[in-house]
Amino acid sequence: MRKPEALRSIQTVLLTAALTLAGLPETYGQVAPPPGGGGGTTTTGSSGGLTTGRSSNHTSIETTTPTEYLTLSIARNIGAASEECAAYDPVYRIDCLRQRLLDIAQRIPKGPAYDEARQIVRQAAGRLGRIQAANVDAKAPRIRSRGNARIKTTKTYTAIRRRNLEKAMDQARQVIEEAQTQLLRASENSEKRASHYRQIAAAVGSTKVLLRST
Repeated sequence: MRKPEALRSIQTVLLTAALTLAGLPETYGQVAPPPGGGGGTTTTGSSGGLTTGRSSNHTSIETTTPTEYLTLSIARNIGAASEECAAYDPVYRIDCLRQRLLDIAQRIPKGPAYDEARQIVRQAAGRLGRIQAANVDAKAPRIRSRGNARIKTTKTYTAIRRRNLEKAMDQARQVIEEAQTQLLRASENSEKRASHYRQIAAAVGSTKVLLRST
């Protein structure tokens, strides 16, 4: 009788583990409530795209140790945002990058592993927002985005006044350069996260190519 009981115990453990894993999002940092707490969630699928669900309970998974999988996902999100914004007229790119960096920051997992990175990216988005607000072209048409390869949330982007574009782009590049520098400095504070923060810093820095007036 002992063998069947032992087998049942093993099966119970395996079932519990399977149910626990099934409850985790496929990509750690791609689960986040939409702005305003509307109750929707966006989750990355296996191909890197996102699916949308209805739930008010999903938040970013907390993590204490950075991993290559999580870091690569953050970097890919930034790369997808850059590709999306590059497709627009330069007058819309600051707002595009601002909104997508905010999306990405909201999806960076909570916990000591990535808290500083999330804060730096979010602050950069906020500074881009101030540049956008100071130079917005209220007369220009807004454009609507259906999302990019990684983040499918729809957005509406507003234009910068074209006569102010060169100055605004210079300011935006400075914001990105400072964010990249902050990430690199943060990488020096911990051996465990050094390579991960450098990878995120490189991804953030790569967005500077968007911020040219021509």
